[in-house]
Amino acid sequence: MFGNFTQQFLKVTLTISILILIPIVLLAQQTGIIQGEVYTIDGKPLSYASIRLKDTRYNTAVDETGHYTLTAPVGKYVLQVTYANYTVEEVPVTIQSGQTLQVDRITVQSNSTQLREVIVSDIQRNKYARKETQDIARMPLANLENPQAYSVITKELIMETAATDYVSALGQVPSAVVSNGVNDSGNGILLRGFSTFNSGMVRNGLPVNTRAVSEIFNLEKVEVLKGPSATLFGAQVTSYGGVVNNVTKKPFESFRGEVSYITGSFGMNRLTADVNAPLNKDRTALGRFNVMGMTNDGFQNEGKSKAFGFATSLLFKAGAKTNVRFDADLYNSTKPLVAYLRNTNKLTMSNMKEWDLPYDRSLTSNDIATNRTNINIGAEIEHQISENWTSRTSYLYNNAGDKGSVFMVPMIVDDNRIERRYRIFDDYSLNFSVIQQNFNGSYKVGSVENKVLLGLDATFYTNKNLYMVPFFAIYDTVSVKDQVWKPLTRSEVDLSRGDRSFGDGIDDSKYNVSSAYLSNVTNISDRFFVMLSARVNRFQQGTIKSYSPGQPEIKDENGKVEQRATPESYTETEGYTQVNVSPKIGLVYQPIKDKVSIFANYMNSFTNIAASRGIANINDDPEQADIIKWKPEQANQIEAGAKFELMDGLINATVSYYNIKVTNRLMEVTTGVNIQDGEQKSEGFEVDLIANPVRGWNIIAGYGYNDNKYVKSEEGILGKTPAWTPKHVANLWTSYKFLDNGVKGLGFGAGFNYVDKVLMNIADDFYIPSYAVINGTVFYDQPKYRIGVKLNNIANIKYWDMYGKPQRPFEFLANLSFKF
Repeated sequence: MFGNFTQQFLKVTLTISILILIPIVLLAQQTGIIQGEVYTIDGKPLSYASIRLKDTRYNTAVDETGHYTLTAPVGKYVLQVTYANYTVEEVPVTIQSGQTLQVDRITVQSNSTQLREVIVSDIQRNKYARKETQDIARMPLANLENPQAYSVITKELIMETAATDYVSALGQVPSAVVSNGVNDSGNGILLRGFSTFNSGMVRNGLPVNTRAVSEIFNLEKVEVLKGPSATLFGAQVTSYGGVVNNVTKKPFESFRGEVSYITGSFGMNRLTADVNAPLNKDRTALGRFNVMGMTNDGFQNEGKSKAFGFATSLLFKAGAKTNVRFDADLYNSTKPLVAYLRNTNKLTMSNMKEWDLPYDRSLTSNDIATNRTNINIGAEIEHQISENWTSRTSYLYNNAGDKGSVFMVPMIVDDNRIERRYRIFDDYSLNFSVIQQNFNGSYKVGSVENKVLLGLDATFYTNKNLYMVPFFAIYDTVSVKDQVWKPLTRSEVDLSRGDRSFGDGIDDSKYNVSSAYLSNVTNISDRFFVMLSARVNRFQQGTIKSYSPGQPEIKDENGKVEQRATPESYTETEGYTQVNVSPKIGLVYQPIKDKVSIFANYMNSFTNIAASRGIANINDDPEQADIIKWKPEQANQIEAGAKFELMDGLINATVSYYNIKVTNRLMEVTTGVNIQDGEQKSEGFEVDLIANPVRGWNIIAGYGYNDNKYVKSEEGILGKTPAWTPKHVANLWTSYKFLDNGVKGLGFGAGFNYVDKVLMNIADDFYIPSYAVINGTVFYDQPKYRIGVKLNNIANIKYWDMYGKPQRPFEFLANLSFKF
């Protein structure tokens, strides 16, 4: 399909595979057996609990009599007992060659009738510090062994903070700023000075488009990886600041369920249900089902939203060594969309607080709300090839699309007037199809242990965009001081379009990516770890077809021509192919074994750039510009820091410094002519703390400082900070829950989010002021039900997101959940 390159690509991949498999065959490890039993405090077997050797792939399950047996290579491990996806016990064990280790009976400190998810989560110490995951490094690697900073937001934290959307759910990610994106569409997360709005979102490790809004009703956790991560996740879905992995809920062996209802200010009504159940008697078929329905009027006079979602995940144990998973979810939302404020340079004031733009009046209306559907369909086969090797084959189809969507685009005329413009997308469809093959293994060279990942993936992306021109048609001009604005109606929008003789435009593009990647972690000693990783990436952009019927002449209310008429045009931009390598190097040293680690890394990401008119040297004559095939833009990070897991895990912290340098940026030397000589630098440090000082008391705190500048760029922005990039970001959430006596289950929490001021437009000095929002909660959590009250923006401050959109004032929410 891809010609000679594919043949060479497969030869290289096969060679790498053989080189890795040789030591596995020659150095087969000796094994031993672990046996034991797990019971509850009232003497009943904890049937179907999961048994795993921590940070490995070796696992089994407790049978109906409470017993388990597990075979694994010789060595020292921590045996983990988990139930309903919660860790309930950990026991150190040592496996010796050819011997059977009989572990003392493990007694879980809860009786069989009380063992619900909330009770079990209380057994786990420092419950919000659940950072152990195989997704971050794509291999079983402990937090203290991983040379990269990352954060994990669990569903328990999402529940405690009574989050109703993705923005509020991720409010406790240190140094991150979460929003609905520049056009109030999709999810945007600012990490280390770079937004993930156009890239940087994956679902269970596979790419999805960030315009496909992520909903929290089906999320088990959200993993936020810091820094350019193209080596393991691919350049097309990672921003230079990081990548966000949404991990969906998976089925387990027990029958559990929860129904939850949230109501409160601004017409909030949100109902969710989560049901997990074995589908047959021997529990080799498991299912989990989630549903959600929501309506919200919004705090402004217009802005009503509604949504519904359904998700299912099925697990089939096809054999002792093979699991097959299927999952799918559908999310549909309807709400009016408002793009970010434009032309702030026409304002005489310096920031949003000084401007008299009405806070509770919307620039749009409910009548032109956009209906959007997001669909994910996935499948996965996991097979234990041998005691040291596993195979995981994954597939995901992701579609985000809408028909007849209307973006309201506010254009500032002066201090007192705004043009309400709009753009119609008749048919918008984004599609990802991804197939991925990972092999995970372990081997020894002499006495030196290694963990290895060998992976292949292929991504196929198509984008169909049928839109109305002119791009930003004028609906009307309103005064910010008027008490009433003319309502916007879809009929008038359609009429304005029908009156024109101009047709619709279309953009149609697609690209394919095929990659091979390798990551190897070597335990030089039990305290010193070296990670070496690389990805070979082949990007193939197809021909981009674009048609525009032209744009009419546009005049303002005084008859002045603001936009001249443009002729009909049809263009086909020639496709291109680029092949490049993305490396990653990581070092970890533990001065205090399993408690403190010092880490450093070099990480890379890149962006493929289509050919365009340009010059090779700054001294070249722009008049002689020719079509140039540009190199990929590169982002290279150097990071160093320390991780702490102290006081038997009661304190979990990460402190890191990073320096990201972006090179090969295109700089425009004159209209339509570029040179690839620009540079951007993003430098800063982050602090992430999760603590459990005393039983029942939990603390999450974070701070990030970022200095982001164009160090080599066009005149006018050289040395400036990019728009929408705050220097300081901080967050805190602390809660206390009584775990004993008559008030057992009663709890309360409070916290704040601080975001520094940001420029709206790099071309002027207009900025969004800094803000600190304070939230609080009181709840009563019992094995069979939960009642909670959440107060958001307690101080009732007026604040705006980075794109100039007003945010919710004081909000009251009440939550009632039933568990079974």
